[in-house]
Amino acid sequence: MTDSQDYEIDASDPSERLLNLTLALISTSVGMTKAELFSAIRDYRNDLENGISVDSLNRKFERDKEALLKSGVQLKTRILDSDMDDNQETRYIIDPSGFQWPPKVKLSAKQLQLLQLASSVWRQASLSSDAARGLDRLRALGTSTPSSDIIAFAPRIKTQSRAFAPLTTAVTEHRQVTFSYRRPDQDEAETRTLQPWRISHIEDQWLVQGFDVARGEARNFLLKRIVSEVKVSKDIVFDSPTQKQIDEHQDELDAHIANNIAILNVKKGSSAWFHYDMSAIDETDVQQLKIQYMDLALLADDLRDYAGDFEVIEPKQLDEAVRQGYEKVAVAHA
Repeated sequence: MTDSQDYEIDASDPSERLLNLTLALISTSVGMTKAELFSAIRDYRNDLENGISVDSLNRKFERDKEALLKSGVQLKTRILDSDMDDNQETRYIIDPSGFQWPPKVKLSAKQLQLLQLASSVWRQASLSSDAARGLDRLRALGTSTPSSDIIAFAPRIKTQSRAFAPLTTAVTEHRQVTFSYRRPDQDEAETRTLQPWRISHIEDQWLVQGFDVARGEARNFLLKRIVSEVKVSKDIVFDSPTQKQIDEHQDELDAHIANNIAILNVKKGSSAWFHYDMSAIDETDVQQLKIQYMDLALLADDLRDYAGDFEVIEPKQLDEAVRQGYEKVAVAHA
């Protein structure tokens, strides 16, 4: 088979059909009826064109739904207000939150490398020709979002730091590293020497955890605050940390986060309200939000995107950090 030839899928293999069904239902904001799915997805459409009875096609669809549910896909049904008088207009939709990374699942550096490889293969392959044709049909029906949104359905390890790749290598090969690191309260960066244990993703931030050679203790470093090239030593290697060391350090970080609590008043229905996934608990226009945080400066950066939507109750240091950030922006644009 040459690269230009189409790959022929075994007709008895439902995997391509299930993938196309998932893509279709995750791409729509209003859901799709069975009739729309039968028209958009090639396997169903071919059955209809070949004279398969509607009852047989319905049974196939029911088997496909069951297969998706068993695999953990959050397939839901809904009826639009305009369709309430017609049960045939039941619509199917997939909740995209089911494809978000579980918050408490942590990966080793080697596992991250494997996921990066898998995600790059997906992006290079993009959508199959069949899936692309299906999306064209969905757009014609007015039910599909842009195809770029569908690529987001693919597994991705999202990092924007140049430090990620060399640190991953250093963790895997147990090699010491040096880099320049600048905290928000510093004008000048400091050189740090680290024996990196692992890379973690916490509160939407990448950080490297390891033994700080100069300070003689385990520390955490945010990748976004590494301001130089990470130099991986060719000569200095270190023994792998014990699981007890890793667990104890993680417990310290977890305790640190648990003890850092911010209290905000947030306007109901505002951008901040939806960002922090709040729910109405009474009829008031402002409701209180308590959140734990890892780093005060990071939380202040996050809050500055929602000016006017919130008021910081405590800690006062957070209110001051948010205010100083606004002042810096004002000065920069004066």
